[in-house]
Amino acid sequence: MLREISGSVKAVESNIVRSTAPLFNDFVKERYLPFAQKTKRSWKVDRGNLQRHILPYLGEYRLSDITAETLQNWIDALIQSGLAHSTCIRQYWLIKYVMSCAARWGYLPGDMALKTPMTLDMPAKSGRSPVLLSSSELARLLDILRKYPNWSSANAIYLMILTGASKSEILGLRWEDVDLDRGVLAATATFTGRRRLIPLNSEAQNFIQKLPRRDDIPWLFFTNRGTHLTYITRDWYQIRDEFGHPELRLQDLRHSFANFLVSMGVSQNELRTLLGHYKPEALELAREVPFRKGAQTALPSLSYQKTAESSAVSQS
Repeated sequence: MLREISGSVKAVESNIVRSTAPLFNDFVKERYLPFAQKTKRSWKVDRGNLQRHILPYLGEYRLSDITAETLQNWIDALIQSGLAHSTCIRQYWLIKYVMSCAARWGYLPGDMALKTPMTLDMPAKSGRSPVLLSSSELARLLDILRKYPNWSSANAIYLMILTGASKSEILGLRWEDVDLDRGVLAATATFTGRRRLIPLNSEAQNFIQKLPRRDDIPWLFFTNRGTHLTYITRDWYQIRDEFGHPELRLQDLRHSFANFLVSMGVSQNELRTLLGHYKPEALELAREVPFRKGAQTALPSLSYQKTAESSAVSQS
């Protein structure tokens, strides 16, 4: 008898929780994001992913109405929109975490968010050929970036285009890493964790000289609050949308620079030396099927000069 009464009470409590569960959009803005801001260094990444990929689809659902079927339909919509396989997976684990928070905080009955089967039918990961930009497209993208001189993120992307360096290498630069007399950057935030010298063409050197600088900040790229800039994804999405190619990735800028060097006659071995951790095979795949006509044209404004010093890259 006591078990039956206890079971009835739990059932009533569960129904009450379901009927009063907030909209997913309200829960995210009023509870989850304030929590994430205090506890997660990457909370801005969560916010960006939620705003771009999750709330437009699930924001008007009550927490209690989000089921495995609902999530499968949402993932299917992301896939059909052309979102990368890895990005879809990240969105899935983010919403799993948000739902588990809702359960722990009493917005859902018990730990339902964790116990409900939510294995999604993801397609097999398929390769994606790098996008190669033509000289005119690169020039147009640089023009767009010049419209935002006060954006550290835009300046960082601009330098990525001029040097072919990776995002982590550029964002990790300190002023002590800059040697304009020798025309190199000493990047330490590399894929291998080893120091790498990045040769600078004249345009890159002139650009660095004009970057805003503060005596109390060691970083080349910093936020309005004076902290180290580590997140540029949201601004990149805005820039590439304005550019008219929302499928373009930051990594594609590196491939386009590599393509520019190859067009000048740089060999694969020299390419590895100049760009550090880089697989020329990926570029060969892209060059077999160019993104657009003229994608293999060099960018004259860079006027890159291959010198003995720039080719001698230190790996120490």
